[in-house]
Amino acid sequence: MRNDAPIGMFDSGIGGLTIAKALLERLPRESLRYVGDTAHMPYGDKSPERLKEYATGIARRLLDQGCKALVVACNSASSNALEEVRAVAGSEVPVIDVVHPVVEWAATHHPGGNLALIGTRATVQSGLYDTLMQRSGLKVESLATPLLASAIEEGFHNGTISHAVVEAYFSDGWANDKDALVLACTHYPLVMDDIRAQLPEGMAVLNAPSIVSLRVEEVLRERGLLSATDTATRRFEVTDFTQSFADGASHIMGEHVDLVEAAWPETT
Repeated sequence: MRNDAPIGMFDSGIGGLTIAKALLERLPRESLRYVGDTAHMPYGDKSPERLKEYATGIARRLLDQGCKALVVACNSASSNALEEVRAVAGSEVPVIDVVHPVVEWAATHHPGGNLALIGTRATVQSGLYDTLMQRSGLKVESLATPLLASAIEEGFHNGTISHAVVEAYFSDGWANDKDALVLACTHYPLVMDDIRAQLPEGMAVLNAPSIVSLRVEEVLRERGLLSATDTATRRFEVTDFTQSFADGASHIMGEHVDLVEAAWPETT
């Protein structure tokens, strides 16, 4: 595998770009191939069978593009289709998800802690976070917040709509006695200010983009795959062009993002 090969990354929409932004800031010499599966978003309301189909279809396409590593930048896909993606990738291409690194970070920085978690319905119902945290000696109370990712995807992450949705999910104070909050959806950092406004002052919120980008760097270093090129390339694909994705992508990345529409993966 060539060191200057790109890293492949995917999500159902713009949320995974929070991971992409953190990764490119940490590793500016890396090339990136990003897929927003906008034709099938939101992933959070899909069945495990559909998530496996979409995730493996995208993984095969990214592998066909010569990607040296895959980042499943979506909690719903990480929670329901990780093993299937790893099977497609094989032993030569590392697959980094967004669940395991965050749980390990929580266990290290909040040992024996009592955590709150918000995520999509698919992520919460998978039970993966609960299982991994219990194995790590952590307690967790999880709440499915299905309206939030969709509101963010539609561009409502800077105003009264996102604030009202977040406030509704935290209004009863269920998270106030916890040691930290896990944002188990890559969209949620985009409404961090709204979320922090509902929490006790000083309560920790785990920064998944930073945690996952660090894990990617560690994996590439261990495998001798870190790029040293000064000619990194970036390609951002969507399976269905939407203006809200285009606007959100440019907002997150801090610069204009040219989108390429690629109609895959195919559904059955």
